[in-house]
Amino acid sequence: MWSDQIESDPVPKGETIFPRNHLLRSLPRDELERLVPLLHVFPLSRRRILQHAGVPIDHVYFIEDGLISVLAKTDDCDAVEVWLIGRDGVVGSEALLGIETTTLSHFVQIGGSALRIAVRDLNCAMSKSSNLRAALHGYVHAALMQSSQSAACSLKHAFEQRLARWLLTAQDRVELDALPITQELLARSLGVHRPTVSATFKVLQGRGIFVKERGLIRIVDRSALERLACRCYRTMALSRNLWQRSETRRKLVVALSVLGAVLEVELWVQ
Repeated sequence: MWSDQIESDPVPKGETIFPRNHLLRSLPRDELERLVPLLHVFPLSRRRILQHAGVPIDHVYFIEDGLISVLAKTDDCDAVEVWLIGRDGVVGSEALLGIETTTLSHFVQIGGSALRIAVRDLNCAMSKSSNLRAALHGYVHAALMQSSQSAACSLKHAFEQRLARWLLTAQDRVELDALPITQELLARSLGVHRPTVSATFKVLQGRGIFVKERGLIRIVDRSALERLACRCYRTMALSRNLWQRSETRRKLVVALSVLGAVLEVELWVQ
């Protein structure tokens, strides 16, 4: 059963001007600096429920480090993963659509930290920043695409392909070569029994794709893992890359607009 602990109090935030979260990093510096006083550093303890199903969403968490599994219940005692969140996204994105509660739980798969903000403060900030609003709405769309593709993958593809896709997706989001993931949690995430994971691990280790250490999966041949993964991984990665490039272009357009305004003022003064 998934651990269901109550989250701890947030740690008072210091001066965090250069966040690692991709959404926050996409904001113009002046908008980020206005947002910083509303953010608080929050520790992500492994195997803790960060956001409970059926509980009002009071805060949104911009993931800085770590990996979050978004879980949908299949019965009273179990749940399966429907998508992953790393430093590319946020927990509590349903609140951005005006939804007060969710049927999904958010489980800390790999520990780390997040920047937490009250929903009311975020809504206020979004009303004043079209860049923040566009970034968050773009992420909601990207998460929907990931969830849909993950569901299709679970129905159609062999477990070996699905496992490769999961490992690649997780590595993309935490940017680590060694993933602190156990076979037990992997089995629960992918909706299979642990012996299925163990048998597949032995095959892939034999091919030299990764090395399993105590509590760690160290990927040593990512190219081979990409060849093994189903088409779903490439589809999801392409969608994510297109979204991130659009964020980069949006930031560049803002910067060029500011530069143009400055040059126009200087020419007018002359």
